[in-house]
Amino acid sequence: MDPNLLPPEILDAERGFPQALEACTDLDALMRVKGLYTGRDDSHAVRMMELLKVAPKEQKRALGAAINGLKNLWEEGLKARQGELETARRQANSLATSWDPDLPPPLPTRGALHPLNRLMDRLIDIFRPLGYHVEEGPEAESEANNFDGLNIPEDHPARGSADTFYFSAHKGRLLRTHTSPVQVRVLQRVAPDIERLGGIRFLAPGRVYRKDEIDPTHSPMFHQVEGMLVGHDIGMQHLKGTLAYAMKALFGPGADVRFRPSYFPFVEPGCEVDVRCPLCGGSGCRVCKGSGWVEILGAGLIHPNVLTFAGLDPKIWSGFAFGMGVERTAMMVSQTPDLRLFFENDQRFLMTMGGLD
Repeated sequence: MDPNLLPPEILDAERGFPQALEACTDLDALMRVKGLYTGRDDSHAVRMMELLKVAPKEQKRALGAAINGLKNLWEEGLKARQGELETARRQANSLATSWDPDLPPPLPTRGALHPLNRLMDRLIDIFRPLGYHVEEGPEAESEANNFDGLNIPEDHPARGSADTFYFSAHKGRLLRTHTSPVQVRVLQRVAPDIERLGGIRFLAPGRVYRKDEIDPTHSPMFHQVEGMLVGHDIGMQHLKGTLAYAMKALFGPGADVRFRPSYFPFVEPGCEVDVRCPLCGGSGCRVCKGSGWVEILGAGLIHPNVLTFAGLDPKIWSGFAFGMGVERTAMMVSQTPDLRLFFENDQRFLMTMGGLD
């Protein structure tokens, strides 16, 4: 090839071609070099063909031979380098996916119970030595079990559609607002044999639903664990002793527990049970709303109307019932300031909840 036939920029490209190929360490870089030298748009090959069009007639033959030779040289070099890079990539992939049969297999990620489920299991374990067993019921309930059987009057705000999720296509059906309907079902079931059984005591854990706004302490779906004991001559002393034992087993023997009078339609008398806020130690924070105490559960002696609805004579039988929100209890046990963290499925947070076991 006569160098005088080609312009200086083409000669510079020819001299720089080997170095450009050597600098390509992957196929993407090689494609860029290929576009620069032999591509269809503004490449060195395109400029050479434009030069051929305007060359004098007597130079066209020699210039055409020089251009074709240079293009062939570039194409062969690009093809060879592409083969080298593809071979290197296959070898790298082979090494990356190779495995040694003598090594132990990789361990799969272990699943685990959700912290709320672990806490419910812990609560069950606390009450099991006291003779309590577990009962369950459906989440879709009737108004009779959710309200009527619990002495909740027709005009009670909880029965309004602003607070309760009703099924529009099924009159009188709703998503239960507490696990207390399980108590109604169990009492009705055991009423014929309760004398032979000598009474009954059980827990009812599960999901419940209310039209609450989502905030650090509320959710439209949450969990409860409710308990009930029915026997002869049951009084407030039995209720207070049972719940004081349970709260200290849950929060530690040094936990401060207090009982406050309160009203619930299904118990009489009723009370609320508070625990001194473990997040702030009683000095006041967002979770305890500055009071230093956090309400853990509501309780009381079973209302005579509830016993009568289930077919039991309140002159013979008496008992107590209680219910606690699992999320709020989990917040206290784990010192978590926001209930929403339990529903966001962030594994980093869930893996720190070992203290709920």
